[in-house]
Amino acid sequence: MMYLPRICNHCANPSCVASCPSGALYKRGEDGIVLINQDVCRGWRACISACPYKKIYYNWKTGKSEKCILCYPKLETGQIPNCFQSCVGRIRYLGVLLYDADRAAESMKVPDKALVESQRTAFCDPFDPEIIKMAKANGISDEFIKAAQLSPIYKYVMKWKIALPLHIEYRTMPMLFYVPPLLPVMGKMANGIYTNALDNFFTSLDKSRLPMKYLARLFSAGNEDIIEYVMKKLMAVRYYKRTLDMQDIDLVMMNKMMREGGTTPEEAEEIYRLTAIPTIDQRFVIPEIQREESIESTCNPEICKVLAELA
Repeated sequence: MMYLPRICNHCANPSCVASCPSGALYKRGEDGIVLINQDVCRGWRACISACPYKKIYYNWKTGKSEKCILCYPKLETGQIPNCFQSCVGRIRYLGVLLYDADRAAESMKVPDKALVESQRTAFCDPFDPEIIKMAKANGISDEFIKAAQLSPIYKYVMKWKIALPLHIEYRTMPMLFYVPPLLPVMGKMANGIYTNALDNFFTSLDKSRLPMKYLARLFSAGNEDIIEYVMKKLMAVRYYKRTLDMQDIDLVMMNKMMREGGTTPEEAEEIYRLTAIPTIDQRFVIPEIQREESIESTCNPEICKVLAELA
């Protein structure tokens, strides 16, 4: 079938944070990472029940709840999280997405099938001068804005719209996105000759090993139109690259496929390069997190340090 790696989604509207009676769970303002303060956690485990993705576990030895911390100590020094470092398939990407925090909860108050597009409306265009001005006014550094402009996540989620959230119907606004798996290369043998010719290249989508309805339940709250759009674009990219190498599809058919897939040769080439042959600097685009600078936008770091010690 397929392998679906799952970690904490570090949601923009996390239900685990809202459920914690002791206030141990919190979402960091400088990078959006959801963490558990081990000094404050009392082990009541309300967060375990509240997380719909079941990504928080209880450590029976320490009596505390624990979860993925996205290796934030490494991120703060510009290093790559362990799961990114160890992935031999190079399928993990990390980047900055600017979003309107005031829209986070509101964007989840729509019917299920509209959730994916509604979430996208909460994300901000990092190239928009007004967005850049507002970001700077809210203490976001030039380095972070530049990282948002170069972010592979922005390309996958907003520019190409081929990366989707997992079970968005839980309405926590998950910030982990997946590119749905494409079916194997379609082909057939006839009279001893292998061919992939089809009257309509996209008819095979309805007969894929993973039904569209199943993928829609995973990644688009049941909206099959969104999955169909993604799969057609991915197939168009596949056949475009095959045409360049094998030259076995005529130009008229190729142009028709590109139109039906909602893409262009330029975009298909860009998708291929970032998906198949990216460098580490293209997959991992995030600046060092200067916590002192982030804190300075809200209070004096020395005062914050004293308050933390008193707490």
